[in-house]
Amino acid sequence: MANMLTKLAAAYFDTKGIKYDLRGDNEEAIVTGFRLDNKDSQRIVIVFYPEENESCSIKGYEVVKVPKEKIGDVLIALNHLNNQFRWIKFSLDEEDLTVNASDDCVLTPDTCGEEVYRCCMQMVSIIDEAYPIIMKAMWG
Repeated sequence: MANMLTKLAAAYFDTKGIKYDLRGDNEEAIVTGFRLDNKDSQRIVIVFYPEENESCSIKGYEVVKVPKEKIGDVLIALNHLNNQFRWIKFSLDEEDLTVNASDDCVLTPDTCGEEVYRCCMQMVSIIDEAYPIIMKAMWG
């Protein structure tokens, strides 16, 4: 089922002119990128999970790289953002000190492409709005 949902989402992306790569042994993931106003670009990874009631996870990796001495300030900003934005969650990867964004959505074959596209656009919009807030937390 993941492969079918991936193909449905990819076909919808094709209609929108969005470039992407299919990844994974069973092509269960889509990797794409979007240009933003406040940041040059944002890589988005969509992984489909058929065993979990036809769902997918959407991740925005490496929103920003955080200097070690600014972790506390950034965590406070991420907490504020997580309270402000209902649809995605920001977190700090403790290994590489990058801020990531994530979203999960339940899908049906009938609306899969449109729903994944909507969630990606929503994530990109929120990341674009949050980026200056995170940068201000790091650099004042």
